[in-house]
Amino acid sequence: MLSERASSRVLWVGAFALLAAALTRLGPVVAAQLAAPFDLISEGPHLCTVQAIVRGYDIYDPRSFLDFPFFMTPYAPLYHLIVAILPQRADNPFFTGRAMTMICMIGAAASLLAAAGPQRRALALIAAAVFFLIRPVTGNTAYLRSDGLAACFAAWAVVAAWRTQSGRGAILSGVLCALAVAAKQSFLAAGITCLLWFAVAQRRRAPAFLLGGLVAGATLALAATAYWGVNFWIAMTIPATDYPRDMESFFLHWKMMFVQPLFVLVLVLAATITLVVTVTGRRAALATPFLAYMLIAWALQTWVLTGIGAENHDLIEPILATLLWIVVAVRHQPALRLEWRWGLALTALATAVAMELRNPDPSSYSATTPVKTERYVRARSDMRAALAASGLDHGPMLNLKNSQVVHDYGGEFAVNDLWMYVTVLWNTRPETVDRLVHAIETERFDGIFVSSGVTTSQNDDTTSPWGRIIHAVFAHYRLTFHGLEVNVLTRRGNARPAA
Repeated sequence: MLSERASSRVLWVGAFALLAAALTRLGPVVAAQLAAPFDLISEGPHLCTVQAIVRGYDIYDPRSFLDFPFFMTPYAPLYHLIVAILPQRADNPFFTGRAMTMICMIGAAASLLAAAGPQRRALALIAAAVFFLIRPVTGNTAYLRSDGLAACFAAWAVVAAWRTQSGRGAILSGVLCALAVAAKQSFLAAGITCLLWFAVAQRRRAPAFLLGGLVAGATLALAATAYWGVNFWIAMTIPATDYPRDMESFFLHWKMMFVQPLFVLVLVLAATITLVVTVTGRRAALATPFLAYMLIAWALQTWVLTGIGAENHDLIEPILATLLWIVVAVRHQPALRLEWRWGLALTALATAVAMELRNPDPSSYSATTPVKTERYVRARSDMRAALAASGLDHGPMLNLKNSQVVHDYGGEFAVNDLWMYVTVLWNTRPETVDRLVHAIETERFDGIFVSSGVTTSQNDDTTSPWGRIIHAVFAHYRLTFHGLEVNVLTRRGNARPAA
C-alpha cells in the first residue's frame, strides 16, 4: 500500500493523463463542430428560435406552428434568449450557440471540482475526463442545444444546496433550479432533489429555497407570458400532450450506451460505491443530496428517453449526477491510499478509456468531421448555384427534407422541423396536414426540397399524413434539380400559384 502522499502523486499523474486523453478525443470533435457552417441535424429548430427572438417574431404563437410557416419550437426559451443577445457570425449562424453550449458544459463539469473539495481534486479531474469521454457528452459539447445550459444550472443548484451555510445560499439554489427548468423543461431532478434535501436535512433554510425558486420561476413565467402571450404555454406543453412513446428507439438508445465500456464502468463503480457506503453506514456520504440526485435524474431522464424523438443527449444530466455522487462518496472516505481495490478500479478505468479511444466509428461521438463538412458545403454550393441560375434563390419554399434545409438555402421556407411534423403534429393535429396539402395543390411554393432519394410517390400510402403530402407534391410538381444532399421540385406548369 502506498502512503497517502505517494497515492496523491499517482492520482494527479493519472488525472492529467486521463484529461489529456479526453482532450485528444474532445478537441477535434469540438473544432469540427464549431467550424461547420450548417445544421448538424436538429440544431435548426433551436436556431430558428434564436433568429425569431432577434427579429421579434412570435414563434411560440400556435398560428406559427399549426399554420404557416409551420415553425415548431417546443423548447423553453432561456438558452435561445441568451444566445440571441450575444454577437453572431454572419458566415456561421450556428457558431455562437455552439460556443455557448461548450462554455456551459465546461461549467457543468466544474461542479465536480466544487463537490470534491480541495483534498480530492485529482479524482474530480478524473471524473471530468470521464464525463467528456462518454459519447453523448462528447458529441454535444459544442452543439446548438439547450441541454448544456440546463445541466450547468442543475448541477450547481445541487452543489449550492449542499454547501450552503446561509439562507442566501438556499435562495441561490432555488434560483438555479428554476433556471434549469427555464433552459429545458425536463430538468426537474435538481429541483426535486433540493426540495427533499432542504425538507429533510436543512429545514430552517427550506423557506429560503422555496422563496428563491418560486420567485425566480414566477418571474420567468410572467415575463414569457407578457412577451409571447398565454399561447406560449401550448408550445411548452406539446411534449407532454402530443408526444407518443417510442419503446423501439428507447431500447436502441440504451444499446448505444451499453456498448460503451466507459459508461458501463461508471455505472458499475456507482453501484459498488453505493453498496459499500450503505452497508458500512458511512453517514457523511449518505448525508448529502447527491445519491438522491443520481437516482432521481436517472428516473426522470429515463422516462424522457421513452418519448418519440428523444436522443442520448437526454442522459447528460444523470451521467453528471452519477459522477458527482462518486466524487462526493469518495470525498468522505478515510485517507485515500492506493491499495489493491483502488488500483483495480484505476486499472479498469484506464482500460475502458483505452477501449473508447480505439473506437473506429467517429459518427458515434461526432456529428461531423472536416472531410464530411467539406463534402457537404461543396454539395450545398453546387445546389445553390444551380438554384440561383434558375431564379430559385428566393420566394416561397417548402422543406420536406430535414431541419438543415431551412438554413442552407434562400427563400421563405415552410416547415422548419420535418421530424416534428412527420412523427407528432401531422398525426395529433390533422388540420396541419389539410392546410399544407391545400397549399401544395394550389401551387403556393416556387420550390419543394426533398431528400436526394425521393424521386416518386409510388411507394407511399395515400391515406397516411406523409403519403397525402408527397402524392400532392408529385401531382403538382416535378423533379427539376437532383443533388448529392437534396432534390428540388418545381411546378409542372408555368401557372402562378392561386391567391
